[in-house]
Amino acid sequence: MATIKDVARLANVSLGTVSNVLNGKTHNEELIRRVENAMKQLSYRPDATARSLKNTKTDTVGLVLPDNVQKQYQEFLMEVEKRLRARGYSLMVKFSWNNRMLEKRCIESFLELRVDGIILYSTRKQKHCEEWENANTPMLLISRHDELEFEGDDIVLDYSTAFRKMMKELKRNHLKNVGLIVEQDLLHDGKFCEIYQECYEDLSLIKIVDSNKEWGFQAAFELYVACSELDAVIAGSHAIGEGVKKAMHMLKLDHIPVYVMKEGNWIEDEGTYAGEITVSQKKVAREAVLRLMEAIEAPQLHENITHYITAQYDNMFSAQRQVLPAENELRFAMYDCSSARSLEMLSKIYENESGKKICFDMYPYGEMENMLYRRGSEKDSYYDGFMIDITWVEGLVENGGVKNLDHILHNQRNYLSGFIDGAVRDYGMYVESLYAIPFASGAQILFYQKDLFEDRSLQIRYQRKYNEKLSPPKTWNQFNAVAEFFTQEFNPESPIKYGVSMALDNNVYMAIDFLDRLWAYGGDVFDEFGKVCINSSSALSALKNLLQSYQYSSGEMLTSWDKVAEEFSRGNSAMVILYNSDIGEINNYTKSKVAGNIGYSLIPGEIPVLGGWSLGLNRYGKHPEEAERFLLWACGSQNSVPLALLGGSTLRKDYYERPDMENLEPWKNLIIKSSQKSRKRVMPEILDESRLKNSLYTVIIPGEIMRVVSGEITETEALENMERRINQLMAV
Repeated sequence: MATIKDVARLANVSLGTVSNVLNGKTHNEELIRRVENAMKQLSYRPDATARSLKNTKTDTVGLVLPDNVQKQYQEFLMEVEKRLRARGYSLMVKFSWNNRMLEKRCIESFLELRVDGIILYSTRKQKHCEEWENANTPMLLISRHDELEFEGDDIVLDYSTAFRKMMKELKRNHLKNVGLIVEQDLLHDGKFCEIYQECYEDLSLIKIVDSNKEWGFQAAFELYVACSELDAVIAGSHAIGEGVKKAMHMLKLDHIPVYVMKEGNWIEDEGTYAGEITVSQKKVAREAVLRLMEAIEAPQLHENITHYITAQYDNMFSAQRQVLPAENELRFAMYDCSSARSLEMLSKIYENESGKKICFDMYPYGEMENMLYRRGSEKDSYYDGFMIDITWVEGLVENGGVKNLDHILHNQRNYLSGFIDGAVRDYGMYVESLYAIPFASGAQILFYQKDLFEDRSLQIRYQRKYNEKLSPPKTWNQFNAVAEFFTQEFNPESPIKYGVSMALDNNVYMAIDFLDRLWAYGGDVFDEFGKVCINSSSALSALKNLLQSYQYSSGEMLTSWDKVAEEFSRGNSAMVILYNSDIGEINNYTKSKVAGNIGYSLIPGEIPVLGGWSLGLNRYGKHPEEAERFLLWACGSQNSVPLALLGGSTLRKDYYERPDMENLEPWKNLIIKSSQKSRKRVMPEILDESRLKNSLYTVIIPGEIMRVVSGEITETEALENMERRINQLMAV
């Protein structure tokens, strides 16, 4: 194993110089480059405990687990700790949260701490050999696949035989529509798909999720929406199974059998699942400790082998199914977003309870707004209700198509008091009357890749370049400094391509990015008297800052928050600012490279733009009473948690007061803080053409900014044009 002397010799510098580089005490780029190159060539790792660099025994074993939530990992951990303790070893535990980079850093940290051996329990599908090259520490890998290139011991958990037995039984019992909800790892080598297809050719009922209750709950709803004739559901873990059972219960589908892969427990499982595929985690732990101890204590005699542990299948009971008919129909127009799609799934509960079918038509943002104005003007009765953006309320009410709900305001105060403070006013009221019920929250949050900000070498480089600590930015100037630092075009040594993911198109998303900065710099669109004041020095500073931010983005035409979230999920950028209702699946490790590695804070400047949606009723709808009943049900407190679990958002206080749900939304408590600091966009006074109100933010402001981006005009000209065009708009 390389020593600090080896590094100094290869870099042709003194020991003191190496020490200064390691501790960030030199700004000499030439010396830094030479030392870091030497460290990389030698695979040198600083000793975090400042021990002698001799390969001394520590009587410590490092264990990396995917998480501390799954019961099987808890069972495994307890058994490993007990057996190591009996042999005089202590145990250090780290969690990878199913994230590739965090798993790698856990291993590197253990190597720096000079542990005697490492056990890695991994569910990821990448190869596990590169982290341990040039390391003389005994390693043991536990996974569901045989890693041919892995040089240490490995234990393979074989579920395929038991899974084939289960599938054949389901086929024999004439179950035609069988849903499968599993982690990506189980499908890695294709065996599970092959076995599934031996009995069922259609793969559309396979859902790949993270192994927790929340994603299991959401996937079960998605399966039922896709196939109302479900005959059975197979859950890939105990946590997924719990989420599936909860969803089945809410959907009144307890008769549908659920099968699960988990650590068997007769007391808790009796009558719960129709069948189980089980692996004894105690057996896995015993084998892992036995193999690793031999590698540590008798390395000359030890030979690395692959040991297979085969899962067992147990049938527990059979179930009959029945289908409840749905009659009649309500139709709602919805903005195509995660909250709308969540309600669409959740509405199956209402359908089963009421016998009324709820139909949803999904629209893009601009098309949705134009459609509502047109249908309102025509007194069209096609829709019973619709989603309303927070900035549309004034115009749509003036347009005449939104039903007044003052009777709810006066008669159901307890119902309305359950929303977060100010939500009823901001999301649904106009001139002291109620026209809509708050539905989806819209709080802006800064998300970032946590490991980048915690990397010691990056911290040192940032401190050296900007003379301040690398941390989530508090101001917009700091935001651009951090974004520049993480953009390879400006910093070739950045480990990531772009500093920030941002929307770029002539639409409302660009206007919101501008308003965040405008308000933080002390500017505004209108003054206290309603006069246009956007052409100001504050606005000029805000616009220049925004244009600078674009330099540190990919420059691609990301035309929606969904696309911005997708780019960040691919791990292409260090930071992103998103509404909590538009983050997509950035924390779903099966679809996001940054899942489990997400930091979060308030946006720079701490004056976010308030966003969000409400649900209103069509003044001319054909089923006013039934539509109102569904409206109150959809926005009721009983749906706050299910909506969040299905990927949506809520404005109900009880959701934010719950101590759980952090697995799904670790940033949950930050949503209220952001909402409290948020400001609502002011709408201009346009009496005759109310449909033009929102064009201030969807057309005028972003249109002029795009002209600056394309080089047509200067920043000063853009602000002059904005002021002139807004005044013209108000004079219509």
